[in-house]
Amino acid sequence: MDRFTLKLLAATILGISLLTFNSCSKKTPTPIDTKYIKDFHVATFQNSPDLLEGDNLALYVDYSTCIAEGMKNSPFYIKLIPSFVDAAKTYFSIKGDSIKQEVPADTYNRLLNISEVNYADLKTAAEQIANGKTEAALLTDGEYYNPTMARANPNNPYLAKAFKTWMLKGHDIFIVSEPYTETYNGAQYNKKRFYFLFTDTRLKNNIYDRIMETASLEQFPYVKIFHLSADHPNIMAEGNSSKANKLLAASIEPYGNFEIQDWTVDWKSIENYIMGAVDEKTGNTLPNGDSVISGLKVDRNSFGGYKIADVDVKVYDLNAAYMDYYTRKDAGEKSVTVSDELPVCPNFMLVDHKEFERHGIMNLYFDIMNLDNSFLKYSKPYNYFRIDFFITKTQNVFAKYSSRFTFDLLGQPGKTNRSVVTSVEQCLTDQDLVNKMKSSPFYTIYVKSNKY
Repeated sequence: MDRFTLKLLAATILGISLLTFNSCSKKTPTPIDTKYIKDFHVATFQNSPDLLEGDNLALYVDYSTCIAEGMKNSPFYIKLIPSFVDAAKTYFSIKGDSIKQEVPADTYNRLLNISEVNYADLKTAAEQIANGKTEAALLTDGEYYNPTMARANPNNPYLAKAFKTWMLKGHDIFIVSEPYTETYNGAQYNKKRFYFLFTDTRLKNNIYDRIMETASLEQFPYVKIFHLSADHPNIMAEGNSSKANKLLAASIEPYGNFEIQDWTVDWKSIENYIMGAVDEKTGNTLPNGDSVISGLKVDRNSFGGYKIADVDVKVYDLNAAYMDYYTRKDAGEKSVTVSDELPVCPNFMLVDHKEFERHGIMNLYFDIMNLDNSFLKYSKPYNYFRIDFFITKTQNVFAKYSSRFTFDLLGQPGKTNRSVVTSVEQCLTDQDLVNKMKSSPFYTIYVKSNKY
């Protein structure tokens, strides 16, 4: 190779190097603070048409012997009356195939004057509730009778559609079952008085909370409660948020199902002392360093029919999206939307799955073995990213609770009505609900960190 060719090659390499250096050194501007992160979160997650109206309970009452006898013979039923009277804004009577809003509601007096009307159309009533926008309670014996050849529908999952509709909206259903004995044609039948509570645990002063405050279940050990949901499991924390590694010198702002962390140390310190942490006993470098975030625990039995078996996280680069949102908010735009498409940052953080399996605790580490932190390198003066927690694996554990929902088939001694059981079973195996549970983040952490 002659001297001219060598010079040309050297110049080319130098030009490429300078071009690469200049492009990599160019930094994308980012906001100077987190003042709009809360609004950003609301715009991302909570602008939902499915949010329930508060303090607006719809009470649906099956005009059956079960409810008529409740006022006479059930201390538990009587204990719940004040909660229903106080919360109900509308009252619907279910008399056969007639579902009628009674005006005025006059809940207390109406509950005192229940007389049986056969063939309650519970299926339509439940679906009417599920398609509504308020929380509701359905009081019934669970017997869905049709004046057809099917008669009592003992294995008909007639509630499954309503349950699914409500749960896909991200809401909760509590099934309160109270055993009682009913006499029919001289024979005794073991029945259940059901209180189906269609609500949302995130709703302030919801009907489930009202009932729990009114009726101490310790006084009624025979009453059982079952929770159906595919969203927002119970999260427990040592305080009111997670715990950031002390070396991050982080400030934390908690907001219920999400929080904002401001890390004040530089990334060199994070790499040296957190990613490069060693075992105090052996002096060996820990595979994934020290934990970055800890202190959060999931109630793995939050969903009743499912046991949460495992969780994971996804990390998203917020730099461009938050900068755009911040700029538009500062410019005075009243309604600023957020794109659902945020850049995913794989191989950045991971969950200690073994610790979750043992105790339900979610400890986060940097994914040092596969670390890709390239998204940090092009922003200044700060980096913003979001950590979403997802359910990835569940176990169906409904079988051990199903006896709470079976009852004797009235008029057919020795036969069992399993319609409520089959309704729940259909929901727990429904792929749409399983997909929702695994695709909806149940907790979110926003992080502001220094430039890289």
